[in-house]
Amino acid sequence: MISEPHKYFPTQIKNVVDAADAISPDAIDNQSYPVIDISTWLNPSMSSDKERENVVNQVLEEATTGGSFNIIGHGIDDALFDRLYTAARSFFSMSLEQKMGFSSGDNLIGYVANRNESVASIHKSGSTQEQKDLRETFSMSSPPNNIDGNVRGHTHEFHNAIAEYIEQLQSVEKAIKQIFTAALSAAKGIDLPATYLKDVEEDATGLLRASRYPSTPGFEDATKLLPHSDLGTITIIASSEEGLEEIRDGRWYKVPMRKGELHVSVGEVYTMWSNGLFKNNIHRVGKEAKKDRISFPYFTSQGKLSSNESVMDDGISPICSNGEEPRFPRVSPKSHGMHYISVLTGKANE
Repeated sequence: MISEPHKYFPTQIKNVVDAADAISPDAIDNQSYPVIDISTWLNPSMSSDKERENVVNQVLEEATTGGSFNIIGHGIDDALFDRLYTAARSFFSMSLEQKMGFSSGDNLIGYVANRNESVASIHKSGSTQEQKDLRETFSMSSPPNNIDGNVRGHTHEFHNAIAEYIEQLQSVEKAIKQIFTAALSAAKGIDLPATYLKDVEEDATGLLRASRYPSTPGFEDATKLLPHSDLGTITIIASSEEGLEEIRDGRWYKVPMRKGELHVSVGEVYTMWSNGLFKNNIHRVGKEAKKDRISFPYFTSQGKLSSNESVMDDGISPICSNGEEPRFPRVSPKSHGMHYISVLTGKANE
């Protein structure tokens, strides 16, 4: 059994990245990137069992290979995306002093300035230019907390757009997790309740992060966000520009981000809960992203609500088929994330 996943995944990521870089460090276009229509799961009464099963089979194929795919049929209107991007650009165009008024001081909620976080603390590249992430962010939790409510003046539109988008994402998240549950049931040959993967995360918080990757003079050859996989269950991403790159079939590919599509990637917790069946998606934001790029990753299941930060929810043990030995320990998104959190916030020396 892999007893220390927080040590296993950085090593695994480094090995996969090194192998991909040996083929080519540059990402290439992917003309056949998987796009899956999930509308049958959002409106099950309007679809047949066969149609929903077809979606499950598509998700199972992608989750067990590249660990990611794009979705359509999610029901979120283009007008909301337009309002979201416009409000984000307006917020990020403010002076640094104004934006710092929305900092919580812990890098987890509110505003974080450019080059103040460090994914490189986990996966070091050896380049001094890449030790801090080339992005600025504003994060808001779901459900919102008192820090999220620190809104005043002309940022009100930004806050409202984020809140509305998070609300609409809830039905998308529920449908995706039902699809993953069905995929896990089919692959393991066991009968899980239809809402199992959503139910085990009941009352868990989510985190929406508005990220601006600026055109940064002096860093044209630097990767804006180093290779990593997300810590939690799944991440749902909207983006105004391409720039996201990932490893599929052993090499780097560009992820197409067409209007109206959302990107779904598998995190490390789903890899562990599926006993390695679902592949944690390894991705980066590459140097090819020349223009300012706005993205909205929504990190589902950041841990269950608790007023006591020392309280850990139990999580679950890996879901195994008959006779299959568990490869990972019992884990929850919160307990897994706590091993990393000081590193990710740049407060550790590791």
